[in-house]
Amino acid sequence: MKILYLHRTQAKGVEGVHIGEIVKAWQKMGHPVEILSPVGAQLGDTPVAGAPRKPGFKQKLFKFISSRLPEFFFELAELAYNLIALNQARKLGRANVDFIFERYAIFALAGAFLSRRWEVPFVIEINYTSRSHLVRERSALLKPLAHRLDKYIFARATGLVAVSTRLKEHLMTDYGIEAERIIVLPNAADPDVFDPSKVAPPVAHVGLQGKIIGFVGGFYPWHGLDLLLQAFKLMADRVPDAKLMLIGDGPMLPVIREQSEKEGMADRVILTGRIGHNDLPGYVTLFHVGVMPDSNDYGSPMKIFEYMALAKPVVVPDYGPLLDAVEDGREGRIFKARDVGGMADCLAALLSDDALYRRMSEQAREKILTKHNWMNNGKAILAMLPGRTR
Repeated sequence: MKILYLHRTQAKGVEGVHIGEIVKAWQKMGHPVEILSPVGAQLGDTPVAGAPRKPGFKQKLFKFISSRLPEFFFELAELAYNLIALNQARKLGRANVDFIFERYAIFALAGAFLSRRWEVPFVIEINYTSRSHLVRERSALLKPLAHRLDKYIFARATGLVAVSTRLKEHLMTDYGIEAERIIVLPNAADPDVFDPSKVAPPVAHVGLQGKIIGFVGGFYPWHGLDLLLQAFKLMADRVPDAKLMLIGDGPMLPVIREQSEKEGMADRVILTGRIGHNDLPGYVTLFHVGVMPDSNDYGSPMKIFEYMALAKPVVVPDYGPLLDAVEDGREGRIFKARDVGGMADCLAALLSDDALYRRMSEQAREKILTKHNWMNNGKAILAMLPGRTR
């Protein structure tokens, strides 16, 4: 089956990993995949057949435009990009496409239009909609148009892939999409890449002592790193050899550094800086527990699955998307969102009970091997097509 994958991202960070891993899964299944996007076939650090490995001019230009244009004009550029995508597709040709898969973006019409014109199945992946509470503040002027276009696109899709149960409910309630047209498919991990039997810790941290509580991600307010530091302070005396490793970078880094020094915990907080995704497994293997301090009620954090793939129990807040992936007492512990004391108790319990820790480690890895891996996700998407079974 010849697959056309459409996306309108910079293909960096978690979105680049997600796109690249789905593409790799389909390629392993023997399906050729063409990628059409503002940055071509580039997918950051993720190896994809035919994709360049270093940021190119298109990626730099796209980043410049997305960060500098006033919101209204940026949204006009998003609408105009449909013409570029359609022209790219025209050059590719109908004969080279049996199925269209698109990562949803506001105002992205190309997939729905091509599906109707070429009479091929069209599945769209939903990580948010124009009505989701997004970090980027959208202009009020074009919001009604964005919502109408959402309805147009969703109505014409063969099927919709929601990354969380909360998003599925949103699609049903706010857009009137039938439940049977939607599957819930959270993010995943590659159990071969994140394999505890194959991964070695980075040379810089070989011999690191203590029980490591780890976090990977951008240092942004919505990730709750300030809450994690508060929780760590509460439980630190209960687990004297516990340390906190924070992997990443972002605007909250100076605040986190200052907070750890102010609380007298600087010697127990390890700040590694940003780590490339290819190097990430070695760092995560140092963790005893992987934590998600805070999140939102619709997105599916990829880091949770990568922790679990390396047999690391997780501690997460009780947002719906995380409850889709983690069962309290099996793969990890769940605390009430933004409850610092609850987070501290969950961390201390896992680090203080060796038998509990070993059992949850095994169950976390097993969950990835049997369910939340990219190959399973790739198969589930193709199973939505007419004539295929799950």
